[in-house]
Amino acid sequence: MRRCVEDLSAALADDGVPVSRVNTASARDAVRMLPRIWGRSSLHLFHITRLWRAIVLGPLFGMLPGRTVLVLHSGSTRRQVETAGRWRGRLLRVALHAYDELWAVNDEIGGLLPAGLRERVRVVSPFVALPPDDGVGPREPDLITVATNSGQEHYGAEVAFEAVALARQSRPELRLWMLAYGDETPRLATLRRRVEELPWVRWSFNLSPHEVADALARSAVFLRPTWWDGDALIVREALAAGTRVVASDTAARPVGVELSALDGEAFAEAVLHGGRPSDGRGLARRSIVEAARESLGSPGALRT
Repeated sequence: MRRCVEDLSAALADDGVPVSRVNTASARDAVRMLPRIWGRSSLHLFHITRLWRAIVLGPLFGMLPGRTVLVLHSGSTRRQVETAGRWRGRLLRVALHAYDELWAVNDEIGGLLPAGLRERVRVVSPFVALPPDDGVGPREPDLITVATNSGQEHYGAEVAFEAVALARQSRPELRLWMLAYGDETPRLATLRRRVEELPWVRWSFNLSPHEVADALARSAVFLRPTWWDGDALIVREALAAGTRVVASDTAARPVGVELSALDGEAFAEAVLHGGRPSDGRGLARRSIVEAARESLGSPGALRT
């Protein structure tokens, strides 16, 4: 989500649109930015994973001049809606009326929103295509990568590890590169201790976007074993780099992705013999940059 915000901001800045980013997770930062975002020509994009944030900040976005957009990124949205309970569900439905537009990264998320607000819903791709980097290294035919945010269970690093370990029984030359990012958590430390002494596992933490792009371009396969995705930007980035992608069939996936059940044995089988091809259904063709340009309409300021 952060990468989407950064790339969208850069694309709009290139258009000559003044852009400001507000960290709504910090009340102090948000309050300090308020005087700067009170323009009537502004477009305010509020990117979230957790739905409770849409409830808490709904009153503020309802008061802001300009146009307000709630951007829903996470494949966990269905689970959050289904477990919200009666009163939180009602609060969410009321809070969503505060936003002029509701952007979802796939059809499933858009379909979960209240029927009375469907005219405000747009499905957009969070991927912002950037020019290819000519400075990446050569492709390594036995290298497999996986990304994990702070070692959180729902990103499936353990599944990827198991899959490559199993695949190595048939192809012992295979190697795994774990691209960890986020915060140093106990779970991440445990994962690191488990793999760091293995000669066929490489570990990296908080690489720069350029370094991540290089890792994806070097890899033969990128694994995405998670139930958390809406439309994962890193999957799109890997495909754009020409890297083969094997991803869990728990979410809509772009054309070109090979699908697997979410377990180590199934992923190992897909790595070795190929997965079921995705047809891309449920994902948007319109990018978030195009949607933002359309909502801006004319030169103005974007706040995200």
